[in-house]
Amino acid sequence: MCNDELPDFSVLMSVYQKEKPVFLDQALMSIEEQTVIPDQIVLVEDGPLTAELDKVIEEHQKRFSNKYELLKLTSNRGLGAALQKGVERCRYDWIARMDSDDVSVPNRFELQLKAVVNNPQLAIVGGQIDEFTGEVNHITGKRLVPTGQEDIYQFVKWRSPFNHPSVMLNKKAILDVGNYQANGKYPVLNLSEVLVHMRVDTGMYGRRGEWANLKQIFKLRRMLYKGKLVSRREELTGDFVMVANVIVPAKLRELIYKKVLHK
Repeated sequence: MCNDELPDFSVLMSVYQKEKPVFLDQALMSIEEQTVIPDQIVLVEDGPLTAELDKVIEEHQKRFSNKYELLKLTSNRGLGAALQKGVERCRYDWIARMDSDDVSVPNRFELQLKAVVNNPQLAIVGGQIDEFTGEVNHITGKRLVPTGQEDIYQFVKWRSPFNHPSVMLNKKAILDVGNYQANGKYPVLNLSEVLVHMRVDTGMYGRRGEWANLKQIFKLRRMLYKGKLVSRREELTGDFVMVANVIVPAKLRELIYKKVLHK
């Protein structure tokens, strides 16, 4: 299958002032060096950036001036709000998510687009990720998610069935359901291949235990219940597990993620 037979698509990324310029540079390079180059790269600046980050963006714009579209927000609104604004700027039906400190494998978009061609009704095409610290080849773990639709809808009862930095989304489906959470109305798929190298740091497991995260988690689990993807008992059991995740010490949480949840 040649590239001309694959759908046009956008890449959506948000960046804010605390990001490290070298990480952003690596992330953008991994987009530009794909076997299938995106037709549009929407980069949301979530509030004013540092001069160093601005310089990185300017250098990439010079190399791919016809690909980049910048959306500059006047203040920091958070990742979710920034991405919602960015979706509105995406011109194509398919949108690939990318985080500003991760690295996509060279054939990531090609693999996802071929899956779309094989099943045009898909709403989400995700994949596996591995986790690294420092250099990309220093792999410290993986997050494996189910590939088949039935397994995905079972998995969603307890944990996110998608590695969000790896997903490619159908824009119409996103706007219909309001976000890219699993929704029984649409077919979904995860590829078995690793699509993204996700950067992790020592503070990540501490941030996962912040009380502030619970409000959003409870909201999402209530959406699953209303969408009939979980029972009332499963919703409450999941809520209890999330509270336990906050209570346990960060070191124990890190051990559970690395040894049990992330292989």
